[in-house]
Amino acid sequence: MLRSGFKECLAKEIADIYIINTCTVTHHADKESRYLVGMFHRINPKAKIVVAGCYVERNADEISFLPGVAHIVKNEEKGRIAEILNEQRTTNNEQRNSQSEFIITGFKGRTKAFVKIQDGCENRCSYCKVPLVRGALKSKPLTSIVEEAGRLVSSGFKELVLVGICLGAWGKEIAAGTGPGSAGVVEVLKALVKIGGDFRIRLSSIEPRYITDELIEFIAANKKICKHLHIPLQSGDDETLKRMNRPYTAVEYYQMVGRLRRVMPDIALSTDVMVGFPGEGRANFTRTRDFVKSIVPARMHIFTYSKRDGTEACNMSGEMPEGVLKKRYYDLKTAALMSSYIYRANFVDRPLEVLVESKRDRQSGFLTGYSDNYIKVIFDGSDDVMGKVVIVKIEEMTMGYTIGRISQADQKIT
Repeated sequence: MLRSGFKECLAKEIADIYIINTCTVTHHADKESRYLVGMFHRINPKAKIVVAGCYVERNADEISFLPGVAHIVKNEEKGRIAEILNEQRTTNNEQRNSQSEFIITGFKGRTKAFVKIQDGCENRCSYCKVPLVRGALKSKPLTSIVEEAGRLVSSGFKELVLVGICLGAWGKEIAAGTGPGSAGVVEVLKALVKIGGDFRIRLSSIEPRYITDELIEFIAANKKICKHLHIPLQSGDDETLKRMNRPYTAVEYYQMVGRLRRVMPDIALSTDVMVGFPGEGRANFTRTRDFVKSIVPARMHIFTYSKRDGTEACNMSGEMPEGVLKKRYYDLKTAALMSSYIYRANFVDRPLEVLVESKRDRQSGFLTGYSDNYIKVIFDGSDDVMGKVVIVKIEEMTMGYTIGRISQADQKIT
């Protein structure tokens, strides 16, 4: 967009064009997308609103009639948004393909940069609409990933987050017949750690099936790779996992966690857990809650089941009453808070390398940042260290906060 002459506005400014990249994982995501369209139209009724992403893939009619919507852009056309806005059309397929790779070179006001390396999903979870709107696996070429990452590091970003719909399947369709252990995301990591500069690499969500011994050992052996993995669980009950069409059992997930912690005792594990999947009885939920307590995740995203048209689960019976969903949600939230506290307590009186955010904590006014192992830390300090990595010694904790101070004795600001 910037290369095409457009200017990025600050959040407080009124824009002439708003681009909304939608999600459709839950009905709440759909609702939020519609809300954003309305909000931006109220802010500037004359603005052009571009709606892109997964929601419009199958529900364009729900968006097209909303006031202010000028363009609806499907996923495969995202790379052409600037061209569409300039009302230019090309019939040259080679030019179109080169533009649609969607390389991002800057993240205004951000300390982390996100590098999308993969799209499409090969999983068929019974509750998920994503495969219906994202299609087959598609991997960004390794040379393009390295080039993009190199530019971001040169621009001063201290953390690169690798993202994808099915991140661990990177390269699978490129190296046909080669399993994820030798053609997966570990190959990307091997290339990126060779880039010069002081930066770290974090993997976003990655499914359990892609946590290979090779990946574990490579992460453990490389200081540039964050010791944190987000591995979706969804349920700790085998009966529910089977109905979800998740390709593992609770025991297999537990064994995977054990392999990770034997090699990296301090690794942070975060996860996703669903509440209220059709047919989830009290015993099923209790097994999930107890399982979460047993693996002690550093963070956990909890969400309630949302019926998605076109999915297998949409036709399943046994939906939960709203009151039951809320109670189970808060039961699981309590377990998640306790697990986080137990994990973070291991780091009191220890120094952590923290990447300082560009904004202060709203309530305390302190600086805030994330450690390599994804602990959010608040501490006192000057604005000069924003966007830099500093060493912070953890001094105390609450259920919601991890509090530290800049360790001058160990300090090595980068």
